[in-house]
Order: sequence, then structure tokens, then C-alpha cells
Amino acid sequence: MKKAAVFSDIHSNYIAFSACVDDALVSGASAFVFLGDFVTDFPDARKTLDLIYRLKSEYPCMIIRGNRERYLLEARQGKISLSRGTKTGSWLYNYEQLTESDLDLFESLPFYREAELFGIELELAHALRDNDRFFYEKGDKHIDGVASQMKYKYLLTGHSHKQYIYTVGGKTIINPGSVGVARGVKGKAHYALLNIENGEIIPILREVGYDLSAVIHRHFESGFVDCAKYWAIGILYDIITGDEIAVKLLEKMLDYCGGDRTMLDNESLWQEIASSSGLKFTEREITELANS
Repeated sequence: MKKAAVFSDIHSNYIAFSACVDDALVSGASAFVFLGDFVTDFPDARKTLDLIYRLKSEYPCMIIRGNRERYLLEARQGKISLSRGTKTGSWLYNYEQLTESDLDLFESLPFYREAELFGIELELAHALRDNDRFFYEKGDKHIDGVASQMKYKYLLTGHSHKQYIYTVGGKTIINPGSVGVARGVKGKAHYALLNIENGEIIPILREVGYDLSAVIHRHFESGFVDCAKYWAIGILYDIITGDEIAVKLLEKMLDYCGGDRTMLDNESLWQEIASSSGLKFTEREITELANS
């Protein structure tokens, strides 16, 4: 039996990523699949990419990019302006760690590809074959349509940050969830381990614990919170609660501003909305919440 580990949406959470890699290797994985969104939202883009490169040098790996890699490419092209603050500070902090070689790699990667894994043909997509941000989950009204358009029996896909295995009409969609910001679970990372034998894939959804206090400390001591402000705080609440706190803060901002995205540069308003949402802002307070 061959085994492959599937990672998606690491988002520079190196501590969670390294825990998942250790779990995969102990479990016997001898190949790795990366479904994009390697960077942004946590401070360790460099360490995350270096670990991916190390795995790529030692094992068979298949890699596609996500929408976050596209955003950083658009920053290089001058299509997006990055600055300190809640709006784009997370992207800026990660972008400043990247080399031209990193960005060239991102540019070379598709967000959808057909591939062969231990003799099995399958599809890889960050979201969909023609869209790197389309959002769907198990139980979503769109998922049967996605399955009906699959070329092969198996599709590996990410982006939603929620784990699931869905089979319909002889087609199977496998979403490993998110390594960096797993939804619906508190303080855990998600990935998928594929057991491959006799031309079939038997997927196992894995849940891995990691050192939350170390992640929180890294957020603060690295200066990431200072650069990314309330988005960085919201992301910490995401991994502590399993909820989408950062996205909800953004939605509240846009609702308050009537959809005017120019207001997303207003840090005082971000602080007001984050405070009214009950968020705390110090390392000690957030660590106490994580340990409660």
C-alpha cells in the first residue's frame, strides 16, 4: 500500500504545518500533495516554503497554487498595493519574506491540474478548475454539479478550510481541510492521508494537535500583529475557536461602511468593531483564552 499526504491552506502557520508533516511521515506517507494558499495570515512564510522545498527535494510532490499566491503575484505586478495595517499587512509581512524565485515558482503553478498519483489519474484544484476562489462545501447545492463535471474518479480540492469526503455518481471529492486555519475545530490542524492500493484511494481525514501558545507567542514576538493589526488578532481567534472570526470582522467593517473598501484603511474603526465583538488584544489575554 502506498500513502500520500494532502495539505491545503497552510497560510504560513509553520508550527501547525510541521506537526502535520511529522504526523504524515510517522503514518508512512511517501508522497505529498499541496493544494495552494501556502502563505499569508501567519508570520512564517519563509519557514513554510523552505519545508515545502525540503519535502519536494526528498519525496514525490505535486503542487498547485491558491488565490493567496495569486494576490502576492499581483503585488509584484503592481496590481495590488500592500501596506502595514489590517487591510493588507498580513500579505505585506509575508511578501517581504519571499524571493524572486519563490514568486517565479508561484507564477509557474496552475490552480488546477490533472495528475497521476501512484498510477491513479485524478484532478487537483485549489477550488475549481476555472476559479481559485469559488466556495463550496459538503452539502452545498453546487457540489453535485462539481462532481458531475469531474474528468476522473477523484478530485482533491481545498479553499473552504473544512474537511470532507463526498461521493456521488461514482466520483469522490476529497477536501483535506486547512492546515493553518481549520474550520469547525479548536486548536487543531487538518490534512488528508490517502491510502492507495489496487487502483483505489481510501482517504483518511487527519486531525493534528499543535502548540497554540507557541503560535500566539510567534504572532506577537515576530511583529506580525503590529504589521497586520486586527486581521492578525482575528486569525488567532479563528484557530482558538474554530470559527471564522477574521472574516466576520471584515464583514462587519464592510457592512458598517456600506461596502466602501476605502474605509478598510481606517484602523480606529477596525479597533472599534473588534472591541465591540469582544476581542482581546494582548498576548496574555489571548493565551489565557486558548488555555481555558
